[in-house]
Amino acid sequence: MNFVQLDKIARKHGTPYYLMDGGMFLANIKAFQEAFKPRYNRLIVGYSFKTNYVPALCKIAKEAGCYAEVVSEMEYVLAKRLGFEHIIFNGPIKKESVLITALKDKAVINLDSGYELGTVLKYKSEYPEEEVSVGLRLNIDLTDENGVSKVQCGLRVGRFGFSQTMMKGIVSLLRDNGIKIVSLHGHTSSSDRAVANYNLIVLQMLQVCECLELNDLQYFDVGGGFFGAAAKGIDVSNKPKYENYANCILGACLSNEWFKQVQPAIVIEPGVSVVANVFSYVSKIFQVKEIAKQKFLTTDGTVFDIKPTLHSSNLPHIFYTKECCNKTCIANLVGSTCMEKDVILKEVEVPEGIEYGDYVKIDGVGAYTIVLTPTFINFISPIIGVMDNDDKTFIVRRRQTIDDVVALYTL
Repeated sequence: MNFVQLDKIARKHGTPYYLMDGGMFLANIKAFQEAFKPRYNRLIVGYSFKTNYVPALCKIAKEAGCYAEVVSEMEYVLAKRLGFEHIIFNGPIKKESVLITALKDKAVINLDSGYELGTVLKYKSEYPEEEVSVGLRLNIDLTDENGVSKVQCGLRVGRFGFSQTMMKGIVSLLRDNGIKIVSLHGHTSSSDRAVANYNLIVLQMLQVCECLELNDLQYFDVGGGFFGAAAKGIDVSNKPKYENYANCILGACLSNEWFKQVQPAIVIEPGVSVVANVFSYVSKIFQVKEIAKQKFLTTDGTVFDIKPTLHSSNLPHIFYTKECCNKTCIANLVGSTCMEKDVILKEVEVPEGIEYGDYVKIDGVGAYTIVLTPTFINFISPIIGVMDNDDKTFIVRRRQTIDDVVALYTL
């Protein structure tokens, strides 16, 4: 991208706006698939909708052979609307109506809580002749050999799924009622996305499969939480690659006698690892101001559009100016809201001559941004698809209007 291209889009669609590279997304998915398939062809990629459920993106995943991995009624309905025939239904809250719909649809349902069992058992009693199959989420003990918990946020234990102690009674209850167990789900969010975590996950899953003789299992679902695609400018030299995860998971599975006998499909649920580098965010510089020897660049964008969790890291970025300027200075890039914490980039090098009408493009904003962005004082930004080396663009999502804002309200 260059100034002329960004300005052309801005004149047509306004700023700020997102850029989406669907070709990059497809390449990431294929690379993850190829990391597994030479050694074990029975791989299912369940694309994590919650990471970024832009419909055009999800359609690319569907065309690449992915299942939809959803965790809410909204996502389930969206996946059906987009034509997904294969849906993995996870998450701690599955209300009765959507859970029954999923049972009728023959979705892959991984039960997470005891109350869901009641709905499934009731459904089976009402339709005794129907074959009912479900999966179970296993609560993983993600503690390393030094006794350190690797659960996200440093928590001692995770709250999702059923413990191994609970599993025995639940499996017996389901079997006694003629319900097949076809999936075991081990997703566990970690603090470091380390490869070693997946060895712990897989070994505990295999232990449950062996002890409880889950010989009807069709889906061995290790979940997501991988590192992967990163925007240019992020140091990935010491980060795991797709192949590292594949070798760890396959190494444990293919050396296990139960797994070799049953041969279930291995399911992975990537989100961040395939979509993080697919989106960029472009906003226009409106004001350059210096206060108490500190320079501020005010843009019409906002930190909530690119870092809704307000983490402190500066994302990869490029400034585009009308006039070439080789000298730089240090400045903070701040957003359009009336909040002091709206700091998009902190103490970064900027062109010394930057001025109103110039642009900044921030990369690596594909994961947990668009789906978390609030409608706070600004219209929701459009998404512009790019292709053919950025020369061709198309609208993925238009800019929100005032009619959209008031449509849900009674006036």
